[in-house]
Amino acid sequence: MNLKPSVQVATSDRKEPMKRPDRGGVVAVRRVNLYVNHYKVNFNPESVIRHYDVEIKGEIPTKKVSRFELAMVRDKVFTDNPDEFPLAMTAYDGQKNIFSAVELPTGSYKVEYPKTEEMRGRSYTFTIKQVNVLKLGDLKEYMTGRSSFNPRDVLQGMDVVMKEHPSKCMITVGKSFFTRETEPDEDFRFGVIAAKGYRHTLKPTAQGLSLCLDYSVLAFRKAMSVIEYLKLYFNWSDMRQFRRRDVEEELIGLKVTVNHRKNKQKLTIVGLSMQNTKDIKFDLIDQEGNEPPRKTSIVEYFRIKYGRHIVHKDIPCLDLGKNGRQNFVPMEFCDLVEGQIYPKDNLDKDSALWLKKLSLVNPQQRQRNIDKMIKARNGPSGYVYKELHFYCLSF
Repeated sequence: MNLKPSVQVATSDRKEPMKRPDRGGVVAVRRVNLYVNHYKVNFNPESVIRHYDVEIKGEIPTKKVSRFELAMVRDKVFTDNPDEFPLAMTAYDGQKNIFSAVELPTGSYKVEYPKTEEMRGRSYTFTIKQVNVLKLGDLKEYMTGRSSFNPRDVLQGMDVVMKEHPSKCMITVGKSFFTRETEPDEDFRFGVIAAKGYRHTLKPTAQGLSLCLDYSVLAFRKAMSVIEYLKLYFNWSDMRQFRRRDVEEELIGLKVTVNHRKNKQKLTIVGLSMQNTKDIKFDLIDQEGNEPPRKTSIVEYFRIKYGRHIVHKDIPCLDLGKNGRQNFVPMEFCDLVEGQIYPKDNLDKDSALWLKKLSLVNPQQRQRNIDKMIKARNGPSGYVYKELHFYCLSF
């Protein structure tokens, strides 16, 4: 069999890419300047950051210690022993890691909280041990190409240091930080505000260490009295317009603190009392056992125990109990905790459009917002850890 070579016939439909001038030369090359949200971070490669592992246990070792208690115990150890544990020279990730510019003592420390009228006596064991010495020079070696080892532990330590200050000054949501200071046009007028914030990360690059900061806006419920929040949210002139079903739907699951006690522990609203405040009675038990149990009312209890006179007696109390136990507290003695996100899907049309307008600004305004946040006193460069030799200078 004779095989004839195939012949490709050119057609007018054939498409070819457009040829550049000068056969791909440099005639049409044009340089474009591009602004990016990356800021150079300068640091001393001769410095080290000491990494410590922390374990905090309560009286019952198997019982999990809450993040609130972890922070409380760590702060007490450091404030009670300022010479051994200099607070300004350390950064804490809120769980198991402390990074320090100086050497800290190691071992176990007993932390005691004496019994008060508001809180039973408690004790914790604070154990700290050094696990590593992070050399910032390792990061310099990696970025300059003299080492192929990526020092992730160094970046982790530096990242915690960068977030230590804003975590104390701003509202923390996940890995993002939002300002407590808002403009008048960021208040939606029904107990909800739009807060501007940012999220930043450290990235090693061939040009050096870079801090990448991105801007965002979230809607939050205002930190305010529960009573005042309900009036704003439902547009009530007074609490006689109270509607149980609507209030339950809005409040259940939110966190509050109480203002009739010094203890500012966060408590979760699990429901409302079935009875109005004026009708609630309970058995008052003397913890010392000097008097037999007696029946008393919520109104009488708060008047005698705390010297507080309840104004809104014709509405239910909030149930702040846990583990199936009821804990009724009058609404006027409860304040919403800051940083509680208001779902975008629950916003009305006008508020949703306004939030979108604040979020999706033009590039020039976005640049101004990012520059303002990077230089703000509450931002990443607002507090310089001189003791850590960790400087954010090139902003």
